[in-house]
Amino acid sequence: MLRSFLLLFALSSFLLSFGENDSSDLDLLAKKQVKTRFQSDDLPKRYYANILIRLEGYPSKDDSLIFNELVTKLKSVVDEWTVSLGTTMSSNLVVAINVPERKGEMNKITGSQFDRREIFKRTVILNLPKEMQLIERKKVIYYYILRSLVVFKDDESNAEQVPGSVFTESRPEQITFHPVDFKIIEKIYSKEVEDQFNNRNSPINFKWKTEISSFLIYLSFFLSLFLLIFFVGKGKFKNHRYQFFPFVKQGMLVVLAFIINNFIYVIFAYIYLPRSESLPVVFSLTIFGSFIFGSASILIIFIIERALLKGKDNTILKVLIPILTALLMVVILFLIRLESAFIMQKNYLFLVSSSATSFTLIAGIGRAFYIYMAIQSENIIRKKDLELAQMNELQKQAELQSLRAKINPHFLYNALNSIASLATSDAQKTEQMALALSDFFKYAINRDQKQLNTISEELNATRTYLEIEKVRFGDRLNFEIDCPSEFLEIQIPQLLIQPLVENAIKHGLSKITEKGIVKISLQKQGNYLQIRVYDNGPSFPEEPLTGFGIRNTQERITLLYGEKASINWVNDKAKYIEIRLPL
Repeated sequence: MLRSFLLLFALSSFLLSFGENDSSDLDLLAKKQVKTRFQSDDLPKRYYANILIRLEGYPSKDDSLIFNELVTKLKSVVDEWTVSLGTTMSSNLVVAINVPERKGEMNKITGSQFDRREIFKRTVILNLPKEMQLIERKKVIYYYILRSLVVFKDDESNAEQVPGSVFTESRPEQITFHPVDFKIIEKIYSKEVEDQFNNRNSPINFKWKTEISSFLIYLSFFLSLFLLIFFVGKGKFKNHRYQFFPFVKQGMLVVLAFIINNFIYVIFAYIYLPRSESLPVVFSLTIFGSFIFGSASILIIFIIERALLKGKDNTILKVLIPILTALLMVVILFLIRLESAFIMQKNYLFLVSSSATSFTLIAGIGRAFYIYMAIQSENIIRKKDLELAQMNELQKQAELQSLRAKINPHFLYNALNSIASLATSDAQKTEQMALALSDFFKYAINRDQKQLNTISEELNATRTYLEIEKVRFGDRLNFEIDCPSEFLEIQIPQLLIQPLVENAIKHGLSKITEKGIVKISLQKQGNYLQIRVYDNGPSFPEEPLTGFGIRNTQERITLLYGEKASINWVNDKAKYIEIRLPL
């Protein structure tokens, strides 16, 4: 019993020792292979991204099973990255199986895209006849897929030969599924190699990369944001009312901030991440790409928003549509770079596209907020303007009422003096004059406080006034009114003509002993109504507007019509004073 136990213990110790040595020997063999076959400047050339395998063509069920088994093994040995298999997804490793147009080609790796350090994309062409045995199919698939994950050195003279290994044998039928194959993949795709790759690809000491990159990220964001705020403060963004050139001009200011944001961000990406292009090329592509995308976005946004918003006065739409157009640009930007961003997750293109997407979204939301605040400001200004206009209108009404009120007493004093002078000499004329005065003031008092009356009403009031004055002057006063019937319903300021007639009698006819004539004429000249009052009294002085009646009339038409109305006088054979009002 004791001898049996000791024998079993010895056998177990031997097997364990053998296993440890075998594992240690396999590690050593894999390290030698990596060093001699795959490393260049101490780093292997391989995928530094997720390995996304897409099957194309006509794989058999056996092929699919072999690929699933292979991917499962690769997932267990590839560190830091994911190995995926599909038939429709974006990929960086395309496997074309039994594609009809490639039937005559041998099994091979083709279409490789890589730089000095990194594989970007590869294509593997496999033609596997239906009659090929399962083990033979498996050898072909393993041989070409494992070889596609790395790039061999040009000179392999110093490489140790491992019979049966995928990386030693020249034909797939010679391989024996040697365990060193996956050990080599594990060594090449280890985290240690990943860290060496990242450190080796940065010109700046790794110790400082995080601090510098963080600073550049914040700098790109705040500098572009400050630039937009500066443009807003300078009044560069105004209500363009969706006119093409003002819209594009303002949009290009946003594109400028967009380019600056991406330009600074790409410096961060270039410092911090592995890259495949020289710095000038990266910057040129960034500026050119940002300009093209930004300009196209401005045109698309203009077309959409002009169609949906021009002529609309809906605040919700004016705020919501710019947000939606910004989201549309984000989606377009995402779709344009989806494949490259997905494949090269640690490439500068991915981070720059992320930066551009963030900027576009923030700019869209900021624009919507600015539009909302501008609408609110316009509403406040419009409200204040309306209140000011109402106050001005009330002030104008008050001034007009004051001026109109001054007319009545002025004429009343003159009329009462005339009645008083006739009271002792001619009772009948006194009565006629008092009744006419009563009729005149029924019109002049204007209980409705109207500022405008029809020409018909104005001429009736003037005719009543002339009848009053005719009582006083008798046959010495004659008058004539010439007004086309189509003018009678035109609105003019109340008591506009009467003061002119009163002025003609007071300063004209009262100064002569012969027969006096007053003529009122209304005519149309272009877009103006011309009102003339003729008399045959003495000529006007140089400044006839100094009289109360004329000066009062001048102030009233200025308040109502501004510079469009005028009052003039002419000393000629036909002496007259004229008022021109816009129709």
